[in-house]
Amino acid sequence: MNKIAPWVLASSLLGLSCAAQAIDLTAETLLDINIGLSSDYRVGGFSLDQNESPALLTSATLVHKISGLYAGVFTANVDMGTDSNREWDYYVGIARPITENTRFSLSYVRYEYPGDSWINFGEWVGTVGYRHATLGLKYSNSLQNPPARAAAAAQVDQLIGAGILPASAAVTPRDKHRTIGWAEYDFYLPWQTKLNLRYGHTWTPDEQAWLSEDGSYRSGYSDWQIALSKRLYGLEWKAAYIDTDLSRAECTNNFGDGGNCHATVVFSASKHF
Repeated sequence: MNKIAPWVLASSLLGLSCAAQAIDLTAETLLDINIGLSSDYRVGGFSLDQNESPALLTSATLVHKISGLYAGVFTANVDMGTDSNREWDYYVGIARPITENTRFSLSYVRYEYPGDSWINFGEWVGTVGYRHATLGLKYSNSLQNPPARAAAAAQVDQLIGAGILPASAAVTPRDKHRTIGWAEYDFYLPWQTKLNLRYGHTWTPDEQAWLSEDGSYRSGYSDWQIALSKRLYGLEWKAAYIDTDLSRAECTNNFGDGGNCHATVVFSASKHF
């Protein structure tokens, strides 16, 4: 995932008190600013830019060094074929070591898309790490009904009312709950190079979450990433191969015109201040 996401950020925050690039505000607080440019903006394998145009990703995080508490904001340009052209994330959390080799983080994130309030939702994110391995879990209970699904439900209701379709064909409202689990591992290679392997799976009680071209449904999907990154000239350069097991129809039916989750390689560069 290319997003400077709070659950990814939390791991790096454990070492920020020693990081030269962070801005020390007081003896106990620091400010971490991250600016990145990416060839595409992908989250969970989905592109949030239907044209796969470059995205500017920016975050600012205030960290309390002693407690591990942090709060911040993230923003990026998006194009999902809707009225919204920007994402704003607001997050609070805590990231702390448990032992010398283990760590944990817990945060709450609020995602907002001005112009398309139906996309807005909140999410709890937790991670546990051991050495170079990380397990994570995300949970939301505030997902809203996509317009495409609401329109399909209205059309089906009309056909049911006309006696063309049976009542069992009704399209149910979207379930508000969603859980995402993932595992990742970092391999540290020579010349300040890192290889990251990640596999994630999304579950939802909504049996009609993703509609395929043949009319069948499923309630979950998987995504994965293989990324190579390197620090050079004060920047972190990254190339990531990203894919999912969703079809083009399932992407479109879930996100409308903005649905795009085909396999791709995303290039990015970012810098901490």
